[in-house]
Amino acid sequence: MNVVLFGEPGGEEEVWFPLLSDCQVLAVSAGKKSGNKNGISYVPLSAVRELEPSHGVAMVSHPYWMPFLRQWKPHAVIGLAYGAEASSDASFDYYRKALNRLSDAVLTDSEEAMLDLSLRGIPAFYAPGPPSHVSHKAGASLDERCVELVGLCKANANVHDLGRSLRELASHKRMERTEGLLEAVECDPHNEALLALAARYLYVEGRHSEAEHYGFQAFGRCVVANGSRCLSLYRWIAMVQARQDKIADALNSFGVTAIQAEDKARYQRLLAAYDQQMHALVCADICRENGDMAYALELLERQPAPFDRSIRYQLYKETGQYPKALDLLAQDRPKEPAVEREKWLLLGEQEEQEGCVPQAVSFYLKAACIDQEVISNILRLEMVERFLAAYS
Repeated sequence: MNVVLFGEPGGEEEVWFPLLSDCQVLAVSAGKKSGNKNGISYVPLSAVRELEPSHGVAMVSHPYWMPFLRQWKPHAVIGLAYGAEASSDASFDYYRKALNRLSDAVLTDSEEAMLDLSLRGIPAFYAPGPPSHVSHKAGASLDERCVELVGLCKANANVHDLGRSLRELASHKRMERTEGLLEAVECDPHNEALLALAARYLYVEGRHSEAEHYGFQAFGRCVVANGSRCLSLYRWIAMVQARQDKIADALNSFGVTAIQAEDKARYQRLLAAYDQQMHALVCADICRENGDMAYALELLERQPAPFDRSIRYQLYKETGQYPKALDLLAQDRPKEPAVEREKWLLLGEQEEQEGCVPQAVSFYLKAACIDQEVISNILRLEMVERFLAAYS
């Protein structure tokens, strides 16, 4: 098994990986440099292309590698999401989401990020860094988790078996952490942060009633000290109530947080939907906003209706389900300029994320004939092409 490290620009001197006796560890280096250091072989991208992809595990810390990985198609992709989640670079964030969807598993030093990814159906693991540090009480160190995941990749030659094994492991680790948090809350019942984190873990585990209880406990302690800054937690409580079919309660909880004009208008739209017995739409919109897009889609796809098309479209686009999004567009006045623009944009994104640059540029240019701002997508493609060229 080859473990190939796809790192940050200019970060070759800091490459790390726990060495495995039966794995060859390689790191892609810039400028066609080759060499060996600390048991890791540094190779140009051209050497990686020659490796048998079915025997490769890609460890990826920068999302601009995603188009190359789409083409190389290794046995497994493990994404590394470390450091600040938010970025001022819109292209980075765009490719980060695409890499997350491509990854068989994601390792992160943020429990919030891990829980958000879990809601999207991505096996995610909390593994505090930096590497080689001792284990943290809430999760294995990055080194330990990498060894564990590579071991699973080697043991599961079939991609479906690997997916199942990764999901089971992620679920097991979350359950362990959930029980540990509940024990910690018993010892420190007034700790707002512990209560809020326990509530989020319980939600992901499907224990919604308990999640609501701990969420209210966390909100009660938070609001005394922080006032309106805790409203985001109350909006999350609305999602927990929606998952329990407490539609009226969920809508009321959302209404409590509707302070800005945009939120008030949205609340009025949800009230109107509730009055028309469109309960699935209310629940789906509340869940979508709080990151549970998988459940929102499940609700809306049970009984598709014209009134939920725009929400389903946004969910398909956000989750990279381009064929389904394009099918919805085809039903929505396809000759209108705004719809035409969106169609070419979707086709361009689909090709871009497959690494098919000429096709993507062609579609983006057609969209740019309607809206010149689409040129920014072509500039994004050029940025990624320059990134990959530095390693070729």
